[in-house]
Amino acid sequence: MPPEHQPDEPRARHSSVSLSSLLLSFAENFSNERVRVRDITESLGQRSFGFILLIFALPNSLPIIGIPGVSTITGLPMLFVAVQMALGQQKVYLPRWIADSSLPTASFQALIRKVCPWLRRIEKLMKPRITVLTQGNAERWLGAFCVLLAFLLVLPIPLGNLLPALGILFIALGLIESDGVCVLVGLGIGIAAWFFLSGLVWIAVQTVIAMLDRLV
Repeated sequence: MPPEHQPDEPRARHSSVSLSSLLLSFAENFSNERVRVRDITESLGQRSFGFILLIFALPNSLPIIGIPGVSTITGLPMLFVAVQMALGQQKVYLPRWIADSSLPTASFQALIRKVCPWLRRIEKLMKPRITVLTQGNAERWLGAFCVLLAFLLVLPIPLGNLLPALGILFIALGLIESDGVCVLVGLGIGIAAWFFLSGLVWIAVQTVIAMLDRLV
């Protein structure tokens, strides 16, 4: 007789424990000197791709200064996770060299304390709506879109991490709460990020060309 339900069904992403509470509890109780990527993913378990994308988008979504290389450390896991999501994988896999990347625990705890009040306010506004954008094949297309945004995060572009991270953050929140409106906000921010960064690249290229013309 087939089982009545499967543990990896999409609705398993929902939990009575909010993500903000989970993160705060993890940060406050973590005692090692450094927090590894694998420590965070293991604390989340297999809640969903959306949870893992969200946790790594958070450090880049606020103008927090003092954590060197945070966009690369968090961007690479997001890139790998988004690729697997686009391919329709059911479980997240990260290579060891990414899973063992780490941040000082004190910096991680300070980050979570700053982010959680803001995250709680957003969580109160979330509710299931336009669920066609958060289920089935839509998740794979959103994964592909997040691949593009995560790629921007990894690149060393000045001021280039905020908009892509916000786009991923809202898409991830939308997936977690089956909120299609939140997904639409994330898509809009992500498209704006590509236009903004393309403009920066175009200006840089034009500046270089102008400098070369002067030299000639």
